[in-house]
Amino acid sequence: MTTQSEQTLENNLVAQLAEQGYERVTIADNAELLANLKRQLEKHNAEKLDGTAFSEAEFKRIVNHLDKGNVFDRAKILRDRMHLVRDDGTSVYIEFINMTKWC
Repeated sequence: MTTQSEQTLENNLVAQLAEQGYERVTIADNAELLANLKRQLEKHNAEKLDGTAFSEAEFKRIVNHLDKGNVFDRAKILRDRMHLVRDDGTSVYIEFINMTKWC
């Protein structure tokens, strides 16, 4: 059995994900991390959102919802859906992880 460095393993994983259609992003700071999270959640929940983006107030409520508890609490939160009352008064359940087609 051969061994490989952690960097080689990481590079191979990133290359494999890129071959599967995943987009590589560079995130320099917390603001970019949150902006990417917002884009990915909007993309993942596009059908439920009817093509509209989250407002800044809506996204702030989502981040507050995610920013609770310990690592086990957060893992459960990510597996569940969140009831979001939109700024216009409509309700939507957003999901963070596609639990049906996760792989």
